[in-house]
Amino acid sequence: MASKKSQDVTSRLTDSSKYTGSHKNRFDDSGKGLGKAGRENMVDYTGSTSSQSRDFAVNKSNVSKSDKPVVASALGKEKFGTQMDKPISVILYRNGDKHHTGEKLVMKKEKFRTFDQMLQASTNAVRLTTGPVKKIYKAPELKKVMKNLTDFENNGKYLCCSGEPPASKEKLSPSLFQ
Repeated sequence: MASKKSQDVTSRLTDSSKYTGSHKNRFDDSGKGLGKAGRENMVDYTGSTSSQSRDFAVNKSNVSKSDKPVVASALGKEKFGTQMDKPISVILYRNGDKHHTGEKLVMKKEKFRTFDQMLQASTNAVRLTTGPVKKIYKAPELKKVMKNLTDFENNGKYLCCSGEPPASKEKLSPSLFQ
């Protein structure tokens, strides 16, 4: 008898003639959901519910959507998150050491604010035997002495000296001139 009763409930729930269609207004003809307009009776401030005969729209939600973005984006300028300046990578060589392969140093604007900080970092990286780095020459011509942080180029090669002039080409690393 219990199975007969459960069949009655199942048949009653699936019978399309008894379906009231209470959710038929939740979707438009293409099957897209209508949001709040499909879930609740919308009340205008006149106190009347929405209807086909009244002057306000039936299928509109009371939540207004703005087409303007909340924050104007810099499209094409920024990608993800906070944008930072790209660091400059340089290769520093020891003066007078033919077998030195070079030390890579990454220059970030946050870390190197002055040229003296760059000289101190290059002293720690290259470790000259004659003392701290006082002059940095741009390779391959070795004539331009670097005096400013903005003079450095990305992936540039530089010779570090401690006051003395650059050594002869035979006493310097061949990779400095490549």
